[in-house]
Amino acid sequence: MMGSMADSGALRSRRWRACRAGDHHLCRHRPRGLAVVPPLPADAEFDPAGMLRDLAARLVAAHEAEPGNAPLARELRATLLALAGQRPDEGDPVLRELMGMVTD
Repeated sequence: MMGSMADSGALRSRRWRACRAGDHHLCRHRPRGLAVVPPLPADAEFDPAGMLRDLAARLVAAHEAEPGNAPLARELRATLLALAGQRPDEGDPVLRELMGMVTD
């Protein structure tokens, strides 16, 4: 049986410095298992537009809490642009507000 040896302190430091600099060739990438998505129950309604509105509302709140997070801002922009292709429901003030952010 073959065992594994712990990395030396020098290698760990070198890996850490490279990773901090954006060079990930020394990082240990472990394969991750695939996510299992359970199927929707037969009686459940699938509402992509509603889910997208909910996502947009969560992203707006997260972006307001952390405005310097560029990946979050990009995802918010993409979500709002996806919503811009939909017609706002007159009874949904959240969607009207989000649509106003895109069209202004």
